[in-house]
Amino acid sequence: MLKTAKALGLAGQVAAKAMGGAAGATGGMGLVAANAQNMAGMASAASEATPKSLGYTMPGEFEPHVGCWMGWPYSPYLWRENAKPAQQQYAAIAKAISEFEPVWMFADPSSIQSARNHFRGVSGVTVVEMPIEDGWLRDWGPTCVVRDDPKTGKREVAGVHWDYDCYGAPGKKKLGLPAMMPEWQKDHAAGRAILDWAGLKAFECPLHLEGGSIHSDGQGTLVVTEECLLHPSRNPHLGKEGIERMLKEYLGLEKIIWLWKGMMGDDHVVNGHVDNMATFSEPGTILLSWCDDPNDPQHEVSARNLEILENTEDALGRRIKVIKLPAPTPGMFRSFKEANGMHPDHAKKGYVPRVAGERLAASYINHYIANGGIVCPQFGGAQSKSDELALEILSKAYPGRKVVGVHSRDVLLNAGNVHCITQQHVAPRG
Repeated sequence: MLKTAKALGLAGQVAAKAMGGAAGATGGMGLVAANAQNMAGMASAASEATPKSLGYTMPGEFEPHVGCWMGWPYSPYLWRENAKPAQQQYAAIAKAISEFEPVWMFADPSSIQSARNHFRGVSGVTVVEMPIEDGWLRDWGPTCVVRDDPKTGKREVAGVHWDYDCYGAPGKKKLGLPAMMPEWQKDHAAGRAILDWAGLKAFECPLHLEGGSIHSDGQGTLVVTEECLLHPSRNPHLGKEGIERMLKEYLGLEKIIWLWKGMMGDDHVVNGHVDNMATFSEPGTILLSWCDDPNDPQHEVSARNLEILENTEDALGRRIKVIKLPAPTPGMFRSFKEANGMHPDHAKKGYVPRVAGERLAASYINHYIANGGIVCPQFGGAQSKSDELALEILSKAYPGRKVVGVHSRDVLLNAGNVHCITQQHVAPRG
């Protein structure tokens, strides 16, 4: 499947050691060719048994990583000013993460040189050539699951490849709603290709889902939002019970906590991903995006989600501890300059219209947990005080980790942030 992947630098050797040599240390065409011979058998096995039946579960993001996967942005129909401001911020985020763990940046052949230029001389970031539509790797990428081998005690890592359909794009078109973009086939294929490239066993799940819509505590509990998973553009044929059954089977879960909605401004296309609203900082503890202003509709959403969490037990019977993490204040909106910076034909070509004055789904919940660190969105200007408060709260919520802030407004302009553009490659254990 992945005929054009070429890993550059030393990060592939790090992955090879962490995976017990399964990935090999060459990183390029030899790695893919070696993995390709095993994929047919892996896919066959995956179709015969679900991850849960084989003892797999979705770990918490705070557990050790081999490294981080990211995708390089380049489309002028999704990003303003030919994606140059977004590329600068993606690069800054990748470099910040690379201080804690290796980063693999997957770049489309059309933008591979741009990615290489941004990371020239950066030893912690490896550029990998792979056909992709754009850089939302959390959403179209695979989700790692793990199990402890009953015979050896070693932790094995595999991946779930979702039937990604660009946030329910076909369903949205039928409903007369805007879709994120007209094509997503390359992203769907890349979600599986990454598993092949990394040498991980693949489970094919027929659920239309994005990685940003799920958060696990690593002990059998998942948190999601009804706004997203029950949106009529996603999997209406399954219903809530059907979706829950499938998530439990493919992620090895016992309990799913259904929050009401996500962040205001995240409802247009993405439909309230949970990774903007709530995340586990550790088992039994959830960080929740909060708004104190009763005149802001976000207050009602956050308060209702808080009520759900305070009256819910996790899979192990624990009452959930909630830490409020105030959202950026004041609220943030798309400027005329930002809206006008898009390619003039973006809406005509089927990409979501970018309109001045739109509320942005700004949240500090959308951070990345790295080995020993936290990389958190920052916005500056009027939001400087809330930026500082977020760093302070996150430092207390993640003791022993260094919290680093990175400016990411241009990432936010495309309805996501640091967490949305990253995906952790979970570490095995010997």
